[in-house]
Amino acid sequence: MQDILVYTLIYLGVVLAIYQVYSIYSEQIFGDRERHYDAALRELAAGADGARPASAAFRQAVAERFGPELDPRLAQAAVTGDRAAATTGPLRRRASRLRCRNGLRVRHPLGWQTRLPSRNPRGVLLAVIIVNCLAAIFLGGLSVYTLGYEVSAPSLAWMNREAVLMLLIYAIVLITQLVARLDGYLHDLYQIGRLAPHLSDAG
Repeated sequence: MQDILVYTLIYLGVVLAIYQVYSIYSEQIFGDRERHYDAALRELAAGADGARPASAAFRQAVAERFGPELDPRLAQAAVTGDRAAATTGPLRRRASRLRCRNGLRVRHPLGWQTRLPSRNPRGVLLAVIIVNCLAAIFLGGLSVYTLGYEVSAPSLAWMNREAVLMLLIYAIVLITQLVARLDGYLHDLYQIGRLAPHLSDAG
């Protein structure tokens, strides 16, 4: 009975690892475009093309949607142009952490500040997520393989223990979730960083 439970959990862990790749990839491609560019922001964008960022009406509109500390020039750049649907979501999520004086910087959760990333880390982190998924699939297959063929090398004896393989699979699932959260955070900052030239251009 215990073996059946362990193998069931192994199977569920592998399925979860595969689903993570789909879920993360889907969120990366469609998430912001579907949820964050709403009617209120379309209204703001409609008035942003001809608005002056320094005007009181535009500042008030930006404060209502992004918070009072965000530089209106950054909001104007985010809600207009071809990248509006991709940049509005990140700006909404991270506006409270941005510091626009003396260049655009971000205050991280631990309190330290850095410049925004100039390179998109998404490709590398997505590769890590895919490798993690393949590792979980391999461990799941190994749990079945070792039913009939035990690994004889003493240093690899852990491969013959289904409970160890199960724990490794769920550790991989947890690591993948953390990597996905890091990816979302860094990608948001990268997208916002692409708006930084508008601060200097607007004077």
